[in-house]
Amino acid sequence: MEQEDNNHRTTNATRSAFWASILYYGLIAFEFFYMFSPFAAYIYSIYGPGLQALNLSESTSWLIGFFMPHIARESQSLFITWHEVIGMTLFLGGLTAFLIGAAQIYWNKLTKSGAVFGGIYHYIRHPQYLALMISSFGMVLVWPRYLVLFGFVTVCFAYFFLAKIEERKCKQTFADYENYRSQTGMFLPQGIEKLFHYIPRPQKRIGKIIGTVGFYVLIILLAFTAARGIHGYTVSNLYTYTTEQEVYLSLGKLNPDEIAEMVTIIKSDSSVVASLNEYEDTNHRFINYVMPASLFVSEVPMAMPEGTVPTHEWPSDKNQSHYKIIFSLAHFGPNGQADGQKILLQAINKTSVLEVWIDRKSQSVEKVFNPPVDMYYEGMLVPVF
Repeated sequence: MEQEDNNHRTTNATRSAFWASILYYGLIAFEFFYMFSPFAAYIYSIYGPGLQALNLSESTSWLIGFFMPHIARESQSLFITWHEVIGMTLFLGGLTAFLIGAAQIYWNKLTKSGAVFGGIYHYIRHPQYLALMISSFGMVLVWPRYLVLFGFVTVCFAYFFLAKIEERKCKQTFADYENYRSQTGMFLPQGIEKLFHYIPRPQKRIGKIIGTVGFYVLIILLAFTAARGIHGYTVSNLYTYTTEQEVYLSLGKLNPDEIAEMVTIIKSDSSVVASLNEYEDTNHRFINYVMPASLFVSEVPMAMPEGTVPTHEWPSDKNQSHYKIIFSLAHFGPNGQADGQKILLQAINKTSVLEVWIDRKSQSVEKVFNPPVDMYYEGMLVPVF
């Protein structure tokens, strides 16, 4: 009777932890997908306060930042340009593998065939957890917040312990499970996992706990260090033109000379200069977005004709002559502001102050707009690049 109670508690713990991890994955995907929905701004108004809370402390404000681009669609790096496509492929591929594994399990349940040892389970014991890890890593690439990366590492550790709990239960339930376990790997083929057996492991319980916590902290630190390196690599490969107080960020392929040419046109117009004079404070830093006049991006507040559907896709016509630059004041976290290219590294949000349209052929300013009254994500912590 006591053994049955233990099994029941183990099963409940496994199910609870599994659904908690599924909920976490759902929240990650939720933030990404609702950014493209018509109700994004309304949903973000509920989700946003949590991000604002993280921004209150210097020790947590960096977690809400992105280390790869979401607004900029092209860069000088092939990986950075295609990271969302790669991530979505992994996300959907992982979900597909998860469903294949689930189908094998439920087929055996329906046919009362016992434990699943064939198919993808012939090679590893927990292909569903591996599939969800792959899917989760895909979401890290699709929606690359430091916070999402932290969650990914944490969930991977959670799956390891879930797998351990399941294996104890299977060992008690299926007579031939131990033999199966000895011939397969947990998440990777056995030949690869054997390499990890050479790593020294503590034998006592307290040593195992300390070792596990230490290893978790080490992996988190390595993941954040790698992400910070990718962050710097990303910024250095975006199409930008910089001064000490300004970063002009092109959302598509434009070299610095082309951007500088447009800046010269704008700064030569007396009405634009007059409008920007009130922001001439030396403490102000700007992120100014450069894009074709026909491109409308919801994360950058700009004038949008009624019925316009925001998009991130660069227009198919590469020979654009009509461009616009949206001048935006950069906002920084408790760490303080930065200069030059580092503005993009440290800024966590921005406020649009002026929108200027130019004709590159005639070398003239066409239109000047003040920031729109109604903004998609006003005051919300959306990506800055």
